[in-house]
Amino acid sequence: MPIPLSRGRGRYSESIMDWLDRLSIGAIAGITLIAMGMLANQAIVKKDQGNAGIVAVDKKAAYALRMDQDKKIYHEVVSLKDRGLYAEAMAGLNDILKRYPENPLSYVYTAQLHLGQGNLGEGIHSYRRAVEMEPDYVDDRTPLFIGDQIRELVTEGREKFGREKKLKPKDREVRKILKDIYYLQSRLAGGCE
Repeated sequence: MPIPLSRGRGRYSESIMDWLDRLSIGAIAGITLIAMGMLANQAIVKKDQGNAGIVAVDKKAAYALRMDQDKKIYHEVVSLKDRGLYAEAMAGLNDILKRYPENPLSYVYTAQLHLGQGNLGEGIHSYRRAVEMEPDYVDDRTPLFIGDQIRELVTEGREKFGREKKLKPKDREVRKILKDIYYLQSRLAGGCE
């Protein structure tokens, strides 16, 4: 025959059993919540991976649209520049800058026109303005990349203005151009200002 537990011990055993039951139920609920969270996270990751392809396609389409619009906007400027009519091209570019002040391509063409006229310092400064407005110009993963042109210009400018700084160490204009060169060099290397 089983030995009866005393009244005090029975209640104590029952309260421990109740507490253990509650703890087990809580643990099971916690594990269930963790599993549901992991499944939800997996679903989000899969969705994001699927959307990454869509975003890449959208980005390519956006670049293509932008480049097509820019061809139309700057067609006359490019034509004048190619014919060596820099003053006329600059006048046309100034009109475009008034209509589209937020378009960084204007500064790329401004730089090219200055360089065509032999004004290396102004060309460097205009490229800096373009890169400040559109970092993709120095990102070789984008179709806007013109970093090779800028790299050549930076090398040439560093040599020329480095010599000029030795000759005129206090010349503000030379120091300003060197700052522009260092900025472009930093951006080409993947850094920031």
